[in-house]
Amino acid sequence: MEGNVKEGSFRDKVATVDKSGKRIWVYPQMPEGRLHDLRKWVTVLYLLVFFGLPFIKVNGQPIFLINVLQRKFILFGQIFWPQDFFIFAIGMAVFIVFIALFTVVFGRVFCGWACPQTVFMEMLFRKIEYWIEGNGVEQKILDKGPWNTDKITKRVSKWIAFWLLSFIIANTFLEYIIGVDELDKMIREPFAMHLGSFITLAVFTTVFFFVYLWMREQVCTVICPYGRMQGVLLDRDSVIVAYDYKRGEERGKFHKNEERTIGDCIDCAQCVKVCPTGIDIRNGTQLECINCSACIDACNKMMDGVGLPKALSGMHLKIISLKKGHGNLPGE
Repeated sequence: MEGNVKEGSFRDKVATVDKSGKRIWVYPQMPEGRLHDLRKWVTVLYLLVFFGLPFIKVNGQPIFLINVLQRKFILFGQIFWPQDFFIFAIGMAVFIVFIALFTVVFGRVFCGWACPQTVFMEMLFRKIEYWIEGNGVEQKILDKGPWNTDKITKRVSKWIAFWLLSFIIANTFLEYIIGVDELDKMIREPFAMHLGSFITLAVFTTVFFFVYLWMREQVCTVICPYGRMQGVLLDRDSVIVAYDYKRGEERGKFHKNEERTIGDCIDCAQCVKVCPTGIDIRNGTQLECINCSACIDACNKMMDGVGLPKALSGMHLKIISLKKGHGNLPGE
């Protein structure tokens, strides 16, 4: 096992911030594999629900509406007014308890598979970035290179695409607040009649654009409190993405036709290169890990390539177990 794992020094810092406090930009390699294909289907379903829900009506009312301006809230077609706030408070309490229990059992699977930040960033904005600027290595070269015609063209194209997508997302959120009919009315009527709404829309579009262009994984590691909550919510039976230390260590490069006497980890670092938050999953459970499973696909591909068993990195209760006798946690 590596020295920094024994000492736990990796827990003293965030993977994307250096000792001076300067951000370390992450250029993740494009993920591919069985689990990533499954995430694509989950994303398709997620986006259909997200963009389609505002158009669904029950008894002439939107199925879901949070109209703060008119203090009118609709859940599954049922209207709630400010005097019904105690019901909302009870619902929020139940939801928080559900989140805690869900995390205890399933870990941060919500973060990697259903959180809007992750879904939009990794499955929409990142895909556009791969399409325009290339894979992680190509993006890094482009970022470090001079501002020539190629770089300007690619950057401007990406910014325009990001802005348009951010505008669409902002409009969808606005539909959840004022409703589809009101938004349609606002578009058809003179601009001056809804100046405040258009300014608000522009502000939210800019915020989304900034988040997905610059903040990115910092939202998960610095802003969102859920990553830190997991430290007190996870136990030994929670579903987590983990590296099997007993099988993997001692690490060493793979040599063809050589009898392997060390661990199965060939130290290719593909699990690190593909991680959207820039961590090394071999160090153990970390607050930056969003359980996106990209490292599992990358590791399985390498294991398959060298003829070693898959699931060196996997999900507890699905591929590997962290119970006694079946792997260990950092420091054990």
